[in-house]
Amino acid sequence: MNASHPENEPDDNDSSEPMHAEFQHRAVTARVTENAALGVFSNAAVILSGNFEFVLDFVLRMGKPDRVMARVVLPVPVVEQFVKTLRESVDNYEKQFGAVPELVKPGSASRKTPDAPKSPEESGTVHGSFVGSIGPDGNIAASEGSEAKGRGTPSIDEIYDDLKLDDNMLGGAYANAVLIRHSATEFCFDFVTNIYPRSSVTARVFMAVPQVPPLLNSLSHSFDQFRRRNPPPPQTPPPEDAP
Repeated sequence: MNASHPENEPDDNDSSEPMHAEFQHRAVTARVTENAALGVFSNAAVILSGNFEFVLDFVLRMGKPDRVMARVVLPVPVVEQFVKTLRESVDNYEKQFGAVPELVKPGSASRKTPDAPKSPEESGTVHGSFVGSIGPDGNIAASEGSEAKGRGTPSIDEIYDDLKLDDNMLGGAYANAVLIRHSATEFCFDFVTNIYPRSSVTARVFMAVPQVPPLLNSLSHSFDQFRRRNPPPPQTPPPEDAP
């Protein structure tokens, strides 16, 4: 009796044609890679936008130089959903734990009134003066509160001259989904790559609760600036059926 093995069967496929397939993920869990399992802590962020993607650099500002702890690359549609979901998560946090505590600059608590505007250093952004996106042309789209006293917003070179970015992080970690969790004291962002055969968490970032609203405001403003630079094409009405 001769046993037939698939490798011995004739190949009816034309090897010159590329192979392709469509897939949909139904799994609600994702494998956490060894590199991402412990996660990193961040208390600031820089947001860069290209024509097709956003780059989020999560920064740790404790001692000099400030250090990029994680770089995440998100497609534009994911950024839009991220902004919406993060806003909902902040609302859910406030329903459960009350208002998000405000960032207080060291030494300023005694002279800061509740209605006083936040100083740039309190915004939770890199160098205390940058809020907004860096576009593909290298220009900064600044938002409210982005200018320090007596000087304008820094250039992209000035920002990254003062940041330590390891070579192994230059390419970043791609993600096309984000899982957001929170406790009473911190938020956790799991950046997930949904690619066959299994979803995986490629970056995990922790931020203290007061740091999250500045991140949300900056990300929302950056996305608005992106949309102004790259408006979606007008929708054409479907053709009417012929009589």
